[in-house]
Amino acid sequence: MIRDFLEFLQSGIGISYAIWQYPVLFLPITLLVYSIVPQKFRRYVLLAASLLFFYFFSGVLIVFAFLAAAVCYIVGRRMEIISADKTIKRKERSLKKRKVLAAGIVFLIIVLVVLKYTDFIGLSIQGVSQFFHGSFQWKLLDFVVPVGISYFTLESVAYMTDVYRDDIKAEHDFVKLLLFITFFPKLMEGPISRYNEIADDLSAGNKIRSDNVAEGYQRILWGLFKKLVIADHLAPAVDILFQNNIMDGSLSIAAAVLFTLQEYMDFSGTIDIVIGSGMTFGIHMTENFRQPFFAKNASDFWHRWHITLGTFFRDYIFYPVTLSKPIMKFTKKVRDRFGKFVGNIAAPMLALFLVWLSNGLWHGPRWTYIFYGMYYFVLIELENIFEDSFLAFIAKLNLKESSMPVRVFRFVKLVFIVIIGEMFFRADNISIGIEMFRQIFTNFHIGVLASNLGYLGMDFWDYCTVAGGLFIVLAVSVLKEMGYPMRTRLTSCPIAVRFAFWYICIFAVILFGAYGNGYDAAGMIYAKF
Repeated sequence: MIRDFLEFLQSGIGISYAIWQYPVLFLPITLLVYSIVPQKFRRYVLLAASLLFFYFFSGVLIVFAFLAAAVCYIVGRRMEIISADKTIKRKERSLKKRKVLAAGIVFLIIVLVVLKYTDFIGLSIQGVSQFFHGSFQWKLLDFVVPVGISYFTLESVAYMTDVYRDDIKAEHDFVKLLLFITFFPKLMEGPISRYNEIADDLSAGNKIRSDNVAEGYQRILWGLFKKLVIADHLAPAVDILFQNNIMDGSLSIAAAVLFTLQEYMDFSGTIDIVIGSGMTFGIHMTENFRQPFFAKNASDFWHRWHITLGTFFRDYIFYPVTLSKPIMKFTKKVRDRFGKFVGNIAAPMLALFLVWLSNGLWHGPRWTYIFYGMYYFVLIELENIFEDSFLAFIAKLNLKESSMPVRVFRFVKLVFIVIIGEMFFRADNISIGIEMFRQIFTNFHIGVLASNLGYLGMDFWDYCTVAGGLFIVLAVSVLKEMGYPMRTRLTSCPIAVRFAFWYICIFAVILFGAYGNGYDAAGMIYAKF
């Protein structure tokens, strides 16, 4: 493994393609320049680093980041001017602001749709045309998509909406707004930040503190461990299993389980790197994961997984739809005609449908992603409907919700729901996902999986490395869920013990990380969304 790492170092891969170069070159250089310039210029250092980072990945497409910032700036200032004009009646002011907001949101969404979804829409129309024996043919446009566009588009929508709601004031400083949109750690995978959460800290130019740097790099190291030691070791096996997806149900289950582990370790590990990077500058971003596999049901799972995406959809789609006047009128009509129970679930169900449709579409232009969104919509709605009945049932059995049998049942149910969802998410198309699902129940032979373990691109030491890494992550997750003060206990240890611990962690990542041919260290799963 150390040989692969040395070969990797000698390969000359550029900064934009090697995840290890980010914490040992790009981030330290940025921190150094940031710390030596006067405080009033520090935000420009962060902005320059962010634009450079963006340019490395997307080149001239950086113009779309400037475009998003410009739209936010113009829309925010325009709504501010309308609010300040007391010659206009209150209702008229509200209507004008709403029109400006709608124009800004529609413009950014159109840009996102054109770049990411044009070919998907065209090919879908072609498929419908062929189904009805039509002659429509779509010629692929293959637009190049700027890095992070899905993330900074949602952040821009949130900013404009918050200004409209008077939750924040319109920003007069374009540089501050541009820095918020392009801040390099969160550019590729989030978390999806709100303007009032980090904008002031980004522009404050606070002094670099040694405890912030230490804590930030510890978080970065933990993220590298999850990504390089676990996720990247699993990547070849996941690719092979999904390429040979309909051989046997045991391989389908293995594909679903390993991809679920790979995705979680990759995404949460990268978010650890992102949040740790922010910490080094004294900037604290919102957590994006909270031990999701300890959730009690699918809804709770999504309160713990990709938290910032879920809260965005809750605050800017679910609540506005549920509380809108047309929907409230619709709810009243449904309640009057079908009764209180149906009336009470009608509006939330419609809003939840829009949330999960948006969730699926946000992930990208594939029908499997849309299916994934609808999959969770149906399951969460069923859980919401039957939760009271389930609680009444376990009460008749003299069981409490916190009792071990109930917790085990919930855990097994949740794991099955999650891995099946991820199987469809990763499958090349819905038909393959359905066939893999069918194989689990009609053609399952554990011996087929056992005989193929040596052909999944992983050797004995890879399996041992992944198993050891998973054990460590599981142990840490259990302690965090229990509220055990791990950091406090570690910082209370003698300095020699602390240094020894972190050096062991560093060498563990170097020695056991996945490097060399066959591994894409920068192939972050959620970066493509």
